[in-house]
Amino acid sequence: MEKAISRRELFGSAARESGRLALNLIEGWGEVAAAFAKPKRALPPAPVGWVRPPNALPEGAFLTACTKCSDCLTACPHYVLRKLGPESGAALAGTPVLFPRENPCLLCDGVPCAAACPTGALRKPFPGEMPRLGAARVLAAKCYAAQGQPCDYCVTACPEKPKAIRVAALGSPAAVSSDRCTGCGRCVHICPTEAVSLEALPS
Repeated sequence: MEKAISRRELFGSAARESGRLALNLIEGWGEVAAAFAKPKRALPPAPVGWVRPPNALPEGAFLTACTKCSDCLTACPHYVLRKLGPESGAALAGTPVLFPRENPCLLCDGVPCAAACPTGALRKPFPGEMPRLGAARVLAAKCYAAQGQPCDYCVTACPEKPKAIRVAALGSPAAVSSDRCTGCGRCVHICPTEAVSLEALPS
């Protein structure tokens, strides 16, 4: 004989079932909405591997002083300077940079890019002063010389006398002299394994 169901049990069971149906409906609509939702466009990564033109002020002061006028780009006789694009963000877009892996700085006499800067974002050089862009760094794990393979491309490309980079012996990575390195990027440009990079000068 089946047990009689009370009114309280009947209504309680109906309420629980309605709740389950409502929850399933909500979850179902959530899945549908997620499926049709427009995916967020991933922003491109910030550019890396660039340095400012010679004698640039420390980055914060440079961004404050630079008006993005392009005078330094126009003054560069070798057309190696570029402007950062809009993907870099409003603060950086339009500011001048150098991509040493593509085109190193040739350290022109008189540093015409800095001489053309009307705001001092690129400081005009003192007479006889060595212009500076950055500091070369060598990643030993990528350096052929550190692996015992004969390679002195970076030494050959370095324009400084005496050289700002040298290979003391096979089995040791190329070493950079911070006193002589201008950060021109010629060693970065020529390195076949991208073992050399440029870092910003300390503020």
